[in-house]
Amino acid sequence: MSGSEPAEGLLMTANASTTGAKTFEWWMLAMFAVGLSYSAFISLLIPPYVSSLQGGSASTAGVVMAIIALGALAGPPIGGFADKYRAHRLVMVLGVGAMALAFVALALTADNTELYALDAILMGVGVAAVSATAPVLIAGARLSQAAEAKQMTTLQLMMPAGQVAGGVILAAATAWSFADRFWLGAVIVGVLTAIVWFTSAGPGARLEAAVEITEAEAAAAQQVRKASLKQVFISAFGIYIAVMVLSSVANNGVNSQISNILPNVYGIDEQTTSALISLAGLLNIVLYFPAGRWMAKRGAFPPYSAGIVARMVAGLGMALVGIASGNQVVLGAAFMQLMYQAAPFTRLPQTTLAVRMADFPAGMASGWVIAASAVGSFLGSLIGGFLADKYGFNAINWMAAVAAAASVVVLWLWLRPREAERRHTEEARAATNHPTADPSG
Repeated sequence: MSGSEPAEGLLMTANASTTGAKTFEWWMLAMFAVGLSYSAFISLLIPPYVSSLQGGSASTAGVVMAIIALGALAGPPIGGFADKYRAHRLVMVLGVGAMALAFVALALTADNTELYALDAILMGVGVAAVSATAPVLIAGARLSQAAEAKQMTTLQLMMPAGQVAGGVILAAATAWSFADRFWLGAVIVGVLTAIVWFTSAGPGARLEAAVEITEAEAAAAQQVRKASLKQVFISAFGIYIAVMVLSSVANNGVNSQISNILPNVYGIDEQTTSALISLAGLLNIVLYFPAGRWMAKRGAFPPYSAGIVARMVAGLGMALVGIASGNQVVLGAAFMQLMYQAAPFTRLPQTTLAVRMADFPAGMASGWVIAASAVGSFLGSLIGGFLADKYGFNAINWMAAVAAAASVVVLWLWLRPREAERRHTEEARAATNHPTADPSG
């Protein structure tokens, strides 16, 4: 019994620390910074600037957006580093700071597209650092199921909230130069960096206490969890990664060129485009609540599946409306919103689903989630830009429809049976560990 005493003591410490876990904590503004930086400022400013104002092309804009996604491939090593050195809090704060520095670099090089690649990599690494570590401060902290669901919902809400704020700011600043708007982004995200640093000490300590428990339990069971390439790719987790990549090609391929698609395919002006982006973020905020309730009731897989199917329908709808002759503005905007509104149902459960599918630590699993999204974003941006130059911007919508349909096929035929098998195994294990009490006493 003495061997279990350290773990029991750590568990008591962690339980005491989780009682102070609030639904909203200020460090969660790290994800607000991601939404404001990437989903609003970068998505709305970079594509039209590169493809139009600098005499570039859609493929050039696609390359820049793809490079940002390429930077996010740093997710797995970043997550692994944070796991190894218990540096999740530090990495998260440095990620927010990197996004602020990327805005400074973009402001200084606004007239030099040759340097956009370096700026884009810095932005991508910052996004990857925050996205790989921030959810772990919740998913890895051994909170109660209710507390974890509430905090994860709030954390994911921060990204569309940042998107709304960024869209509103840019809609009001359309007369500003690109450099001035990048400077504005640098100031805002710089302030957020300070807030995240000064408010994340408690959650960081809470996570560290939980990690110590996990390590103590693993040592007691003489188990060491490592992430081999076989565990990542030749497994249920690998199938999940394939679904994420294909779905990301559809979603991020459209998002990376949305400020070009809406005006060129449906005739929607710049201010209306910014307003639609803000509306999308606002509706995301509303939909996170039913998505969270659905996840709490049915688990992570059903809402995730619904989001993947919604992306397929949205991509196909946008493509078909693009070749229609009437109601293009209304229908195009409607299917564009459907594409964006799939996000709450995919983003909220994706880290939880990854941790369940993985046979290695949470930080690494979260890092691979970011990497899968980055690969899809890279391919979607690159291929979408090429297709737009060759066939027009509506070709991006057709690409999204095909990629999303492929993700639905993989999800339904291969991932769904693996998920059901794991769920049954977990239920059997839970029944073994917590047998029904004998009423006879």
